[in-house]
Amino acid sequence: MATGSFGSKLFSILCLTVVIGGTVGMYATVLQGSRPPVDVAIRPAAPIAEVPVGLSGEDVASAIRLDRAFRRMGYQLDAIRVGTAEVPPLFLAQVPHDIDNMPDPDSRKALFLRVMLPLVLAANEEIAEDRGRLQALLARKAARQSLTHRDHTWLKALAERYEVEDGDMARLLARVDVVPPSLALAQAAEETGWGTSRLVRRSRNLFGHTTDVAIDETGMRQFGSLQDAVRAYLLNLNTHRAYDGLRRARLKARSKGRQPDGHQLADALRAYSERGEAYVGTIRSLIRKNDLVALDNARLGRVLPVRLASAGFVQ
Repeated sequence: MATGSFGSKLFSILCLTVVIGGTVGMYATVLQGSRPPVDVAIRPAAPIAEVPVGLSGEDVASAIRLDRAFRRMGYQLDAIRVGTAEVPPLFLAQVPHDIDNMPDPDSRKALFLRVMLPLVLAANEEIAEDRGRLQALLARKAARQSLTHRDHTWLKALAERYEVEDGDMARLLARVDVVPPSLALAQAAEETGWGTSRLVRRSRNLFGHTTDVAIDETGMRQFGSLQDAVRAYLLNLNTHRAYDGLRRARLKARSKGRQPDGHQLADALRAYSERGEAYVGTIRSLIRKNDLVALDNARLGRVLPVRLASAGFVQ
C-alpha cells in the first residue's frame, strides 16, 4: 500500500551521479519490511567510477526542470520500451521534492519511472554479476575442479548475505537472482504514490519498510539514497521466507527457459501488504496499465548520451 504522509525536508542540493563503465559498486542492506521482519546486514562497498553531472541543484530538485533535462538528453520511455535506446546511467539520490506539483499525472508518472529505472537496472546488474560468478563456481565443482581459498570465502559470504546455510548451493542459486523491473517499478509506484509521499522524500524509503535501526521519528526505515532502498528491497524479496513462493515461481520460469515475468511473480506478494489479494491485484493493474513489462528488457547504458554533453550539462 502507498506509504502515509509525513513531514518532509528538502536537501539543499541533491546528489546526481553517473556511473560510467563496469558494474555499479556493490553493497546491500537486508532490512525489516513493513511486513515480515528481517535482520540487518551490510555488504561492503566496492570502488566505483563516479563522475558528477553538471546539473544544478535546482535542476535535480525540481521535477519540471528534471523532466526537461531528461527530454533534452533524449531519455524517453517509449524508446526504451521498443529497444531503440538505452537507459542513461543517471542515479538520483532522492525524488524531486515537488514531483506532486506536476500538473499532468502522466508526466509525473513518466518522470518517476525514469528516476527509478536506472536504479533498478543497476541493482539487478549487481545481483546478476554475483549469480554469474556463483554459476561458474558451481560448474567447476560439478566438474570436480578445486576451488581456491578466495572462492570458498566468497561463497561463504554470499551464503550468509542471502541467509542460506553453507553448502546448500541449490537454494543459494535460487535466491541470488534478479527481480523483473516491472515488478519493482509497480511496487515503488504503489508504495510511494508515484513518488509523492512525504516518506520517500524525507527518508528515501521507496517500499514502505520499517526497521529497528536507522529510523526516523515515524518508525520507518531511513535510507541514505534511493539506490540503497532499491538494493534493500531486492535482497528482502530474495531472502525472506514470506517470498518463498516468488522465488519458486521465478525458478520454475527459468527451468522452462523463460525470463521471470513481473505480472506473474506479483501473485506471490500477498504477504507484502495487509491487503493481501487486493494488493496483488493493484500491482498487476499498475504493470498492465503502464506497460511496465516492456521495460523488463531495458538496457542500462555505460556512458551519457551525446546530447547531454552537447547541451552543456557535463562540465
